[in-house]
Amino acid sequence: MRRALLLLVLAIVPGIAPAQSSQFGIRGLGFPGRALSTHAIGSGGAFGLFDAESSVNPAALIGVSTVTAVFTGSQSFRHEENPAGTGSVRDTRFPHFMVVGPARQGRAALGLSYSNYTSRDFTIASTGTIDLRGVPVGVSDSLLARGGLNDLRVGGAVRLQGWTVGLGLHVISGSNRLVSRRVFADTVHYLSSRQQSELSYAGVGLSVGLMRQFGQNFGVAAIARSDGHLNKDRDSTRIGTVDLPFTLGLGMHWRPSSQLDLGGQAVVRTWSAANSDLLAQGGLGAENTFEVAAGAEFTPDPKRPFRRPLRLGAHYARLPFPLVADVQGHEFGVSAGSGLRFAQQRAGVDLALEHVWRSEGPYSERGFILSLGITVRP
Repeated sequence: MRRALLLLVLAIVPGIAPAQSSQFGIRGLGFPGRALSTHAIGSGGAFGLFDAESSVNPAALIGVSTVTAVFTGSQSFRHEENPAGTGSVRDTRFPHFMVVGPARQGRAALGLSYSNYTSRDFTIASTGTIDLRGVPVGVSDSLLARGGLNDLRVGGAVRLQGWTVGLGLHVISGSNRLVSRRVFADTVHYLSSRQQSELSYAGVGLSVGLMRQFGQNFGVAAIARSDGHLNKDRDSTRIGTVDLPFTLGLGMHWRPSSQLDLGGQAVVRTWSAANSDLLAQGGLGAENTFEVAAGAEFTPDPKRPFRRPLRLGAHYARLPFPLVADVQGHEFGVSAGSGLRFAQQRAGVDLALEHVWRSEGPYSERGFILSLGITVRP
C-alpha cells in the first residue's frame, strides 16, 4: 500500500516547471480559486458547504470526529485558443491545506486552513515595429507574472439547539511579481531593456456559516462572507485599494437511501465591488458572478462509507474579470472521484478528475484537472 501511494503521488505531482495558469486569470486579480477538498471536487463541489475538509463554510467544521490534516494537490492539462493561436499548457498547484479538530466533546470544532483565493501566473509575448529616429526597428516584448492571493482562515463551529453556527476570520494576502522585457531585432545598435516590480496585497475578511439537519436524510447549509478590501502596494509603496466581494451561498443535501447522497448548492459573489478600482488602474473592471453545482455520492457498502465510494457531479460558474469589454466568461465542468481509507481510518487518499470548458468571446480553453487529496488522522 505504501509503495502504491508513493507511486501515485509521484505520478500526479511531477517536478514543478515554469507554467502558466488559465488565460482567464490574466486580468484583474487573477483566476478565482474554489477552496474545496478533493472529496468535494469529485462531486462537482455540490457538497462544499457541508464538507468539513473544505474551507467554504466554517459551520461544516463540526463534521470532524478527531484531529484531521488534509493536503490537496492538483495537476491541470489544458488546450487554449485565442486570437494569437492555439497551444497546450499545464500547471501544478497545491491549492488547499487544513488542520481541524473537535472541541468540547464534539459539540464544537476549531480549524486552520490555507486555500488559493486567486491565481495569476502567465507569460505573454508580442512582436512589432517602432520608429527610432525615423528608422523602423523590430521589437519583441514579453510580460511575465507570477503570484496570486492566498486565504488563511481561522475558523470555529458550535452546535446550538439543532443548528450549527460557524465563524471564520480570513487573512487575504499575496503578491504579483511582474517582469517586462523588450528585445530589439537590431542587437548591434540597441540593447535590450528589462523592468521588474512587485505588487503586494493584504486584507481581512469575515465569514459566518449555518447548518441544520432535519432528521437523518435532509440538511441545509448557508454562508455569508465579507472580504472587505485589499491594500495594494507596488515595491512597498501604497498605490491604492481594491474592494473585494460579498459572498452568499445556500446548499442542500438529501439522502434517499443509505447508499446514495444527493446535493446541490448555489453561490453568488459581488465582484463588481472591485469594478471602479480596477478601471481606475487601467483594467477592464469586474463582474458579479454566480456558481451552481449538483452532484451525488454512491456508497457501495454503507457500513464502510469511505471504502471506494463513487462521486459524480457538475458545476457552472461565471468568471469575474473579463478579457473582452462587455463580455463575461463562463466555465462548465463535470467531475468524478473516489477515495480510500486505511490504517484503521487514520489515513486516506481521495482522487478527483474534472473536465472543464471555459470560453469568452474569441478566447476558449478546455482541459482536465486531476486532484489528489491526502488525509491523516494521527
